[in-house]
Amino acid sequence: MELLKVNFLGFNLINPFVLASAPPTKDYDTIKKAFDLGWAGIITKSIVIDGLRDKTPRIGHLKYKNRILATQNFEMGTEHSVSQWMEWVQRLRQEYPDRLIYVSLFASSNIDDWKTLASNCLNTGIQGLELNFSCPHSDHNGKGSVIGQNEELCAEITSEVKKVVGNELKIMPKLPYLVHPNESHICKLLVESGADAFAAINSIAGLCEFDIYSMQPKLNVGGKTTAGGITYDLIRPFGRLIIANIANAVDPKKYPISATGGVSRKIESMIEYFSLGANHLQVCSEAMNYGLEVIDDMKKNLTSYLNETGKTLDEIRGCALPKVVAWDKLDKTTRTAQIIEENCTKCYDCTTFCMYNAISVTKGSVPKIDANACEGCGSCYAACSKNSIILDDLSLKI
Repeated sequence: MELLKVNFLGFNLINPFVLASAPPTKDYDTIKKAFDLGWAGIITKSIVIDGLRDKTPRIGHLKYKNRILATQNFEMGTEHSVSQWMEWVQRLRQEYPDRLIYVSLFASSNIDDWKTLASNCLNTGIQGLELNFSCPHSDHNGKGSVIGQNEELCAEITSEVKKVVGNELKIMPKLPYLVHPNESHICKLLVESGADAFAAINSIAGLCEFDIYSMQPKLNVGGKTTAGGITYDLIRPFGRLIIANIANAVDPKKYPISATGGVSRKIESMIEYFSLGANHLQVCSEAMNYGLEVIDDMKKNLTSYLNETGKTLDEIRGCALPKVVAWDKLDKTTRTAQIIEENCTKCYDCTTFCMYNAISVTKGSVPKIDANACEGCGSCYAACSKNSIILDDLSLKI
């Protein structure tokens, strides 16, 4: 469908949905199934130079009333050999010439390992490489976010990989969440070192839940657990921040952004990232939790939104960026809360959320707000589900 097509570094994606480097891209058969279902591209499971064996179990969920809020994992890179992966990606490129295939590279600070992995990817037909500078649970082997915290090392790896692949392959570093005060310096440094695009964010390091009676970790490997990457809905606010920072640091039209972190079938999760400058979206947890078939709903929901609003992805892309500013650039107008009496249902929830004792209640009556005590913090305004509170002239619901 023309409406969903996206140009990424000269390659035309059939839609903006790409599977992130994770179990949904773990091998040839899984990727083939994904392509047959309609995914526009994939980032392979991260390939490694030295081989590894994962722990079992290694994936868990944080739930609330059977709803998955987050997924946690301490899965590492692929267990398949580099040579096996090169055979697979060559076959996939021949069988699906209209799909995007990037190989994810995963190595330590040994530059030669990165160069070796990159050289293996030459002459395979793939379009590019994703440099994994952001896995949050690989500090024990000096990989992932350990590298991402070192700007100079990231730049050196990017530069050396670029020398190996030249113009044959595009280079896309995958940045971690908040390892720098902001992304401006590292993004500019990586562009100077040969980066063609950026991916962000990876999962965020965290610890699983514990049973409060047995004191056993719920993601339990022989009675022990370890730090793992938290993903899905809970991390999307962090992803929004980093995507906005990257888009403000470099020209996202010239250095496009592959946004990931909580992307789901919810239209909000898609449009938020596009409006902050994302070129396309990487999906992981939604496909893991609900199956690769979610691509149908994702395409349907995005198409419906675009038809409803009459906008194109190009028109949406980056449109919210001007609204993201530094704290000292925010409007300094002092506002106070006001209640729209005809909307009020007298639930009195607003009194719970007011920490400034500015709201008083007489049973059966509409709450009253003391303008002298109200500091305009917005807590009651954000909490009111009936749109019965405004902040002076501010009419947009938070």
